[in-house]
Amino acid sequence: MKDRVVVASNVHGRMTDVRGRYELGDAGFGIVSDGSLRSGGPGEEASALDLLVASLVSCALNAFRQDFVEEGQPDRRVEIFARVERRVDGDYLGTLIMECFIDGVDNRGADDLVEEYKKRCRIYNALKDSLPVVFVLHTTDRIAW
Repeated sequence: MKDRVVVASNVHGRMTDVRGRYELGDAGFGIVSDGSLRSGGPGEEASALDLLVASLVSCALNAFRQDFVEEGQPDRRVEIFARVERRVDGDYLGTLIMECFIDGVDNRGADDLVEEYKKRCRIYNALKDSLPVVFVLHTTDRIAW
C-alpha cells in the first residue's frame, strides 16, 4: 500500500524592495514579514517569531471556541494575549506566555481545554521542547464583541 500525502500548507515567499521585508502567502492569503532588527531587517512588520506565536494562538482559539461544546450550542468566546519572554542575553526562543480569557467554562473546564489543545495541536507538539508554553487561564462571562 502506498503512503498517501496531503499538502497541509503551501506558502510562497519573496523579497520586496525593502531590505529585510518579505511577502508570504498563497492564492488565499498574504502576509508581510520583516527580519528582526538584530538580523538587519526593519523590524516593523510581523517577525518570524510573531508568525510562529500567531500560529499557536490561532490553534488555541480554534480549539477553545469549540472543544467540548455540545452540538447545536454556540461557540464560546475566547480571547488570548500572547508574549514571548527571554533573557536579554539569551540565544534561545524563550517561553511563550498565553493569557487566555475563556467564556462559559469553570477553572476545571479551562484546564480540560488546555489539555485537549496539548494533545491535538501538531504545531504545539512540534515546538513544546523548544518553546515552552505557559497558560494563564481566566474564566469569564464578560467577553463582548
